[in-house]
Amino acid sequence: MKLKILIAVYNDWSSLDILLGEIYKKLNQTVWKNYEVYIVNDASTIEIPEKNKRKIKVINLFNNIGSQGAISIGVKYIQKKIDDMTHLLIMDSDGEDKPEDIVRLLDECKINENKIVFARRQKRRESILFRALHFTYKKIFKMLIGKDLDFGNFSCMTKANLNKIVNINNLQTHYSASILRSKIPFSKIDCEKGFRIEGSSKLNFWKHFAHALMSLSVFVDLIAIKFFFISLVGIALSIITALTIFIVKLYYPKILLGIASTILLSLAIITIVLFLISLFSLIIFLNNKNQNYSSSNKSIDHLIENVEDLS
Repeated sequence: MKLKILIAVYNDWSSLDILLGEIYKKLNQTVWKNYEVYIVNDASTIEIPEKNKRKIKVINLFNNIGSQGAISIGVKYIQKKIDDMTHLLIMDSDGEDKPEDIVRLLDECKINENKIVFARRQKRRESILFRALHFTYKKIFKMLIGKDLDFGNFSCMTKANLNKIVNINNLQTHYSASILRSKIPFSKIDCEKGFRIEGSSKLNFWKHFAHALMSLSVFVDLIAIKFFFISLVGIALSIITALTIFIVKLYYPKILLGIASTILLSLAIITIVLFLISLFSLIIFLNNKNQNYSSSNKSIDHLIENVEDLS
């Protein structure tokens, strides 16, 4: 078995060094010991420390494009440049993807070679507020899309499926959402979320919010249809309300309708319609923002500064 491991990194070199040591311990005594690690350096502002320069290959990007874009470029680079492989594993660098689950993912992938295998996190360790917001996001996603997105980047696949995913639109926008939308079969195994190795997450509330919107932007056309009909209903209700007020006042001018409440209702309906339009516009913006990296037929060479072989 010839395994390639892909990890996107932005300044998280200390955590990466510990993670690589744990990966070595877990894989060195298995059939997966013949592996190489490819790091996508997402234009880090911190130089790679000497202790990190173990057996890795580093794909250095010119500009910081975010973890999803970095994963997409790494996937396309490996698919295009590397022939000597049987499986690809993608994981994060912070330790929340536990190294002990790597073998479980790979063994499952070996059994179901036609499927991409994802790790589905069973327990989250964030604050109550974060978990509440995450739960709300999952429910909104299910309501809008009709599917559950309960997995992230931690996954593995065969070379055959690697050749397929590079042709997926919006892979760079949101890796797991783009797989969910594609026709490529996938399966999930339950994994407990690990602890961060060092420091705290670089994603603040607004970055998490943008990440959530990017997952929705993969389904932008489906959401557009739902928003369109919802907006039509809102506009229709506004028109009906206005006509009702006009007719009642025309025939019964002495009747008090509670103008303040009527105006408030109309404004509420209009506000909802404008909110949906604004949210939809933001999703379109996020989707278009990533089109520079989207086409699988477009060369990624202009995005890569160089590739260092530190082995």
